[in-house]
Amino acid sequence: MEPHDEIVAALLSVLEPLGGELRLLGRVADPLIGNASAKESYLFVPDLHLISPQRRAAFGAYGFNFEKKKLLARLLEPLARLRETWDVMGQKKLVTIQIGDFFDLWREFGHAAKPEEIDDETHGELRDLLYRGGFRNKPYLKATMLLGNHDTKRGVPLNEIPYTLKAMNRSSSGQPFLFATHGDAFDLMETLMPDWLSEFIVHFLGRLTPVNKYTIESWGKKSAKLNKPLGELKDFIMAPEHALGFEGEGAVKVEVGAALPKILARRTADPKGVTHGRFPDFYQALGDAAIQFPSCRRLRVVVVGHSHHAAMILCRPPGGGRPLLLMDVGSWIEKCSYPLDGGDVAIEPSAQLGVIHGNDVRLYQVRMPQD
Repeated sequence: MEPHDEIVAALLSVLEPLGGELRLLGRVADPLIGNASAKESYLFVPDLHLISPQRRAAFGAYGFNFEKKKLLARLLEPLARLRETWDVMGQKKLVTIQIGDFFDLWREFGHAAKPEEIDDETHGELRDLLYRGGFRNKPYLKATMLLGNHDTKRGVPLNEIPYTLKAMNRSSSGQPFLFATHGDAFDLMETLMPDWLSEFIVHFLGRLTPVNKYTIESWGKKSAKLNKPLGELKDFIMAPEHALGFEGEGAVKVEVGAALPKILARRTADPKGVTHGRFPDFYQALGDAAIQFPSCRRLRVVVVGHSHHAAMILCRPPGGGRPLLLMDVGSWIEKCSYPLDGGDVAIEPSAQLGVIHGNDVRLYQVRMPQD
């Protein structure tokens, strides 16, 4: 099987016995992606906003989706085994990136953040599968954990995470096609100088991460502007439900080897006409960064979270202008609504994953039977 199908097969090995399925929310399979390597596959895990069971009691039913079923951990387990199998074979590689807002220190602590007080087994299976398993002789994904605005409080992060990164780019050729960041930098554009986002991007595009590390202390002060007061977080963080603005006849069911639409995305020829995620600002900042670092002129894909609003947006300007694909990987918190290929509209817990292999970028929704 080709890598996309191997990943789908691993996910369905968990979902099908539970009556669940994968639905395709977005896809762009096109050479414009510019990924020169056929070896790496990328798995993107979006916002989770984990908190301890003790703190969970303060927020009622609102929180991380499918927590009792430990569904995400069950889905990641066969992928962790697949990563290790691919490593042994030496011809394929699975690169996992958790896009930020992993453990929500803002909701976990009402005042000063003390991450060392979080019990070792609180969401321990997810922590092991993503980044701790190597120390415990367990299969794990060796994930790059990006910092979101909820991952630090007063400059304090969860100190067991290996790198303190705000963004990530990767390339086997020295010319990255991909840039990933949590996305809260979009919001900071509203409070900081207009050139701040360009400086932020240049900081990470100057070299391939994880060499570059961001200063936690300075980011902690800035991110305070992006978080609601704790009392307001008892209702929701972003919105109770996200209408995904789906572009297509409906989200088709994903199966191994099944034919899928090659382009399922919101399309635009004008980067200034896209409102999702401050796309015009990001498009401009990436262009400015590419002037300073010509090796980044081939960057074609931006992956973000933060909004909890899963989306695939393809900007292809006329006349050979610089194309850009934005994939907002969504979240595992709150709800989403989108059309199914049969004509019905699904309203269900958000549970999204993003996958890239070669020039094929996909955004999935995990569907489970409604309780």
